[in-house]
Amino acid sequence: MLKCTTLFSVLSILCIVSYLLVREYRSTEQDATRSALNIVQLIDRDVRNTFTIYDSTLISLIELLQSKALTALPPTVQHSVLFDRANEAPSNNGFYVFDASGKLIAHSRASMPDSVTVTEQDWFVAHHSMTTHALYISRPFQTGPDLDDWCLILSRRMTGPSGEFAGVVAAQMKLSYFRNLLRGLDVGPDGNISLVSTDGILLIQDPANHKTYIGQDLSHAPNFIRFLNERYGSFIAMSGLYHVERLYNFSQVHELPIVVVVALSTDTIFSNWRHTALLIGTATLLLCLGLVWLTGLLLRELRLRQLAERELAGLAAADPLTGLANRRTLDRHLDREWRRAQRAGTPLSLLMIDIDHFKAFNDAYGHQAGDVAIRRVAQLIKNHLHRPTDLAARYGGEEFAVVLSETGPAGAHQVAERIRLAVEAMEPVLPNAQKLTISLGTCSRYTAPGDDQEALIRTADNALYQAKKSGRNQVVSIDETPGAEPVSEPVNR
Repeated sequence: MLKCTTLFSVLSILCIVSYLLVREYRSTEQDATRSALNIVQLIDRDVRNTFTIYDSTLISLIELLQSKALTALPPTVQHSVLFDRANEAPSNNGFYVFDASGKLIAHSRASMPDSVTVTEQDWFVAHHSMTTHALYISRPFQTGPDLDDWCLILSRRMTGPSGEFAGVVAAQMKLSYFRNLLRGLDVGPDGNISLVSTDGILLIQDPANHKTYIGQDLSHAPNFIRFLNERYGSFIAMSGLYHVERLYNFSQVHELPIVVVVALSTDTIFSNWRHTALLIGTATLLLCLGLVWLTGLLLRELRLRQLAERELAGLAAADPLTGLANRRTLDRHLDREWRRAQRAGTPLSLLMIDIDHFKAFNDAYGHQAGDVAIRRVAQLIKNHLHRPTDLAARYGGEEFAVVLSETGPAGAHQVAERIRLAVEAMEPVLPNAQKLTISLGTCSRYTAPGDDQEALIRTADNALYQAKKSGRNQVVSIDETPGAEPVSEPVNR
């Protein structure tokens, strides 16, 4: 037993330390998530603002093209008015207007071949085939050999007076703008920030890996599917590109088909925690091993002390003659059940029991026989209580009390009558001695806030007095539940 106690103590210490380490792990993860989501929101806002500038410029361009106010102006003035807002879009590589056949009819650049057609471009095909006027974001493409030469096409559909396809307005955006924006954000030595289209195409990633993944299709990757389904959040998973575990923090940019992803390396996030956990774990293990012997001795002494305290508590709570609860225990139990009955709205019953003609019995057969009689009656009372919430107590002298929780008048009356019959059938204490009988008074009531539990005792005592006055060896019940008669008639035997 001592070994088991020692083992339990050591396991408890280990469990506590493990809990603290796990809590610190969660706290570290939450701190990293909070910081990363702040970065996500910052990027989300910048991406939304930047694309809003491009989109509003495209919308303005369409409105001007569809307006007849420009037709009277000279071509140079028309060009200046059309592309007046183009310079507001950061890192733009030109705004373009294509007719329904895909031919370039206007642009903001200084020079451009006149023979440019875009009928095969995915964004032109998409606008030609769809009827919506939403902003379309193309796949990234390279205009030169360097990493900063990647661009996007942002485009909108033009519609004729009858709803027919009238062409496309487009803007070419350099992704170096976002690369410069992301470069100033700290995501750790092994983390990166990505922009992914809702089609699963990786638009940009910073810091760039030794292998360029821009333009790669991630639509079937489990992590991307989770980005798309949840739209905003954080989770830890294995990277499909880098094959390392990462903390992903993501958000889909409002009303734009773009997802911002901040991925942090879990090795970096938890490196300090792992070092701390190793030190604390080692120290805890050494401490447990060093304290095994001392803990064993201490637990042994504590166990002996607990046994002594329990024995003293049992003696203090029980009547030494009968083994039933004493008056102090009765008062505590009745108070507890009284308050529980108030909360639950259940009835509470109290039985008061007195041995008939006990003084005469005691005088006739002696105190020793009287003590035997009290013990036998007490045992019979205890034998008729089967629930842990019921309590039998010695109230004083030859008088007893029984508390019956969640028991109405019928149940209390039935228990009282069984006890009375059991005592009546009891064998005499001494040969040729008179048989013992008891008188019982019961009271049942529903308690309410403000009620006095002393009233329950007085009423049950009053019922006992009526039972003795009416001839003894009987049960008198007083039912104080709502709608009941104040006092029941004595039981006819």
